[in-house]
Amino acid sequence: MTEFDKFWQQFPRREKKQAARDAFAWAMKKHNGDGQLLARILDTIGWQLVMQPEPRYWQMADKWLLGMRWEDERPLTAEEQAEMVQFNAWRKANANDPVTNTITFDVFRRFQRDQRRRA
Repeated sequence: MTEFDKFWQQFPRREKKQAARDAFAWAMKKHNGDGQLLARILDTIGWQLVMQPEPRYWQMADKWLLGMRWEDERPLTAEEQAEMVQFNAWRKANANDPVTNTITFDVFRRFQRDQRRRA
């Protein structure tokens, strides 16, 4: 199975296959040497499918590829949004602490999850 076939199998809107094949070849050539490109594309399709499972609302595959939609940022989940609220409240409560401003959201999340596991 070719890389394009793996992409085509996952993509929810399967129309204009030759245009999609050409756009896929363009994307692979443009990102030559990026061995993780297909994995990123398939991962993005996966989370975008969760957000929009209805194929009729998806762009055609060629437009999706030419728009480099695999570079879209995944929105925060409801759990992550709640954690972001906690993080912002914590930073505000500790605004005078110079160390607080150096801690990122990801570090805060890992710390919170470690604390929950230990409890």
